[in-house]
Amino acid sequence: MTDRRSFITAIAALSAGATLGSAAEAPPPASPASDAWLDQLKGKHRQLFDAPDPDGGTILRHVRNYLDGWRDDYGVPERDVSVIVTLYARTTPLGLQDSMWVKYQLGGTANLNLTDPTTNAPLARNWFAHPKPGDAVADGTAESSIESLRRRGVVFALCNNALKRWSGRLEKQGLGTAAEIHADLTAHALPEVVIVPDVLIAMTKAHERGFASVRS
Repeated sequence: MTDRRSFITAIAALSAGATLGSAAEAPPPASPASDAWLDQLKGKHRQLFDAPDPDGGTILRHVRNYLDGWRDDYGVPERDVSVIVTLYARTTPLGLQDSMWVKYQLGGTANLNLTDPTTNAPLARNWFAHPKPGDAVADGTAESSIESLRRRGVVFALCNNALKRWSGRLEKQGLGTAAEIHADLTAHALPEVVIVPDVLIAMTKAHERGFASVRS
């Protein structure tokens, strides 16, 4: 009986030690992502533009017309209008600086396949952010650009999951490891964009805060 009690006590001690060891080795829970950028959008009129396809910058023209319509036709100031534009899938590069377009040849990728008419070479700059006169993007004016629309209060939400997927594709082209490329892309996002963990979750959270949604 004594031996049996000793055996059971030893097993219990081992089990407790294993449990404590597992708890000690478990990684700490991740800190929740911040929604501060979303909570700052207080406009009475709230619209999210879901934009997975660049389509020649059509989304930029639509957003400009949306803001102009509220101002010119309804007399609503821009402070009362909150707009979010999602950047993911094929629009992911729209949220990156020119240096990334050059380094990773983003304009020439199969996902974009854009040609600079001034050089007849793959586009090596982000003309969606800051177009030059005559660029074949949006309506061909600087007013329909990411830079100009950001000054009017538009928030561009760039999906981090999409950045990871693009990093994986670029790795397959021999341009570095996916981890290195992802770090590079996130470090060189446009100052006008907010990087969000997952754009679909961002869309849900926007809807929960009263944003209407339209694909553009």
